[in-house]
Amino acid sequence: MKTIKFLFTVTAVALVAIATAVEKPKMNVIPLTAERAIVAITNENAARIELSIYSEKGEMVYFKQSSEPLTDYLRVFDFESLEKGNYVLNLKVNDTRLSRDFTVDNKGISVGDSKLRFDPYFEYKDNVLKFSYLNFDKENLKFAIYNNGDLVYQSKVGNDFTLSAGYDLSKLSDGNYKVVLSSYNKEFSYDIVK
Repeated sequence: MKTIKFLFTVTAVALVAIATAVEKPKMNVIPLTAERAIVAITNENAARIELSIYSEKGEMVYFKQSSEPLTDYLRVFDFESLEKGNYVLNLKVNDTRLSRDFTVDNKGISVGDSKLRFDPYFEYKDNVLKFSYLNFDKENLKFAIYNNGDLVYQSKVGNDFTLSAGYDLSKLSDGNYKVVLSSYNKEFSYDIVK
């Protein structure tokens, strides 16, 4: 049992080391007027980007995916047509996510600090599924395995900052499986062909 705990501790430390080596995009939001702002994105390596804006109700109000890898992106946004309220500007570069909250009100646009997040790391090899995740928001997470839409296995993973686990899938029959790691408002999935 100590060997297994040691293995997962080493995996978690490795994940932190990997996280420092992945994409480190920067996203600046600079208000120009009460209704307009510049969104400037830079990334060390050329990569495809996804940029989206969600309202506080969870409705997507903007989405853009680059058709080719970019290192820089610059655009002036006109937020005049947005209702007054709170929004989240999300940037996704490979497995790295950067988000910034912003508010549109009578005074104009106010922008919050950026939050850097990483998608979980999944690996399936020799009938063992492993995953690691840096849970910055300390959300309560659930883990589930589905086969053709039917729930095969489900468990609570917890809300620790560093989460890692391994699952022996040798007793599952051959087929296509979908692994889902989810919280109240996030969902990550990984497909397995066994």
